[in-house]
Amino acid sequence: MYDEGGDAGAAPMGGGMSRFNLEGLIPLLLLVIIGVASLNYFGVIEVPYLPRGSSSKQVLFIGVPSTGERIVLDNLNYFLRYNIRDASTFGNAASEELQQYDIVILDQSLSADKSVTVGLGEAIQKYVDKGGKLILVMNSGVQQSVGFGGLTAVDAIGWKANFGNTMPAECVPNSVSIPSCKPGQEMSVVGRIYRQDYDHPIMLGTEMTPTLDEAPYAMTTLSIQANEGAKTIAYIKAENTPQSFPAILEKKNFPLGNVIYFNYDPGLTMNVFKNTIMYLK
Repeated sequence: MYDEGGDAGAAPMGGGMSRFNLEGLIPLLLLVIIGVASLNYFGVIEVPYLPRGSSSKQVLFIGVPSTGERIVLDNLNYFLRYNIRDASTFGNAASEELQQYDIVILDQSLSADKSVTVGLGEAIQKYVDKGGKLILVMNSGVQQSVGFGGLTAVDAIGWKANFGNTMPAECVPNSVSIPSCKPGQEMSVVGRIYRQDYDHPIMLGTEMTPTLDEAPYAMTTLSIQANEGAKTIAYIKAENTPQSFPAILEKKNFPLGNVIYFNYDPGLTMNVFKNTIMYLK
């Protein structure tokens, strides 16, 4: 006869498999917890009771801010810090420098020079591709700087030469085949800005601005169109000419990058500009 007690100390097969599966899951769970904590720390997501990184958001303004833009940025100093730089000051380390910022604003609308170097253009594109948040204003960055003395490439007008397909706006030829975003093609219009996307937080509290009991804005804009994959958040309806123009466009870039385009001075609509910063932060 066989000794029936010989296997008494052996663990049941099912129990062994359960312990094995549990031990294998522990490292996986730890990786998930570390990943969630890291995303929370750097502000990508918010998890209650977990410690965050620096509470101050870092904003880089490339160009010259308008009065309204300065007012908004100064009023948000309780949670952000901003630096102002000229596009010409960036060198070979531009990509590493941009990665230090939560939001980058490229606004050269008050400058005669609308150019960026090839290096800065590539750095901005990489910044967005890696999840960066960018605000682009008017025809900023539509020219390519090729050297000292303000020289620009005459065969590179528009955003695609500098930033690829990253930007929400697209420059188109006008009636005389001149690129509509080329410096000197800006249009002066009198009109109002209307909300088109009624669910978007950028236009929260603003259906139309200014309201009909106030004088319309005198603003500068461009005859551009939305790029492929971009959505229109608001539009400009001119009152001195039977025309409408995109006012605010958005293009989300995989996986987390986002670009908001203003086809006018964001400082004209300070609540909308403030909402944009809060939305991107």
